[in-house]
Amino acid sequence: MAIEKQLYERQMQLIFRMLLENKTNEQIASELKISIRSVQNYKKRLEQRYMTYQKEKSNSTIFLEVNLLKNRLLKLYRSLESKVVDSEASASDCAKCADVAASIAIQVIKLESEGIRAIKQLGLAAETAAETATKRNASVNNLRKDDVGDDDGNNSSTLVENI
Repeated sequence: MAIEKQLYERQMQLIFRMLLENKTNEQIASELKISIRSVQNYKKRLEQRYMTYQKEKSNSTIFLEVNLLKNRLLKLYRSLESKVVDSEASASDCAKCADVAASIAIQVIKLESEGIRAIKQLGLAAETAAETATKRNASVNNLRKDDVGDDDGNNSSTLVENI
């Protein structure tokens, strides 16, 4: 039983890696010598597993992961930068390192701008939610005030409180 589970998990990992390599279902099936339908079933299970995982992530976790990636990119950038200024490096190596470093710098800037945009969106969403809650509370308070001055003797404030 445990061996079957290990084989199943290994198969899942292989298919996941092949999917990351943008291989088609047919290519995966032929490489692993399984049916296309099996590949489709594995894909469904992977989607279920990782969609659940992604839904559980909070915004702060995603923010930390993005910052971790950004820090790793910056560290790589610094090492490439030191290679470019190294007097012992050949001109072609320096040019290649400079090109990669420039690409990394662009990616870091993109990550930073996306982070700023996401924070702004989260801030706007929080402000909108706060405004909605404030308006709802004001409406409830107005209804309560109206109930206090109700002439029929009906007590509808319990209805408002239950909302």
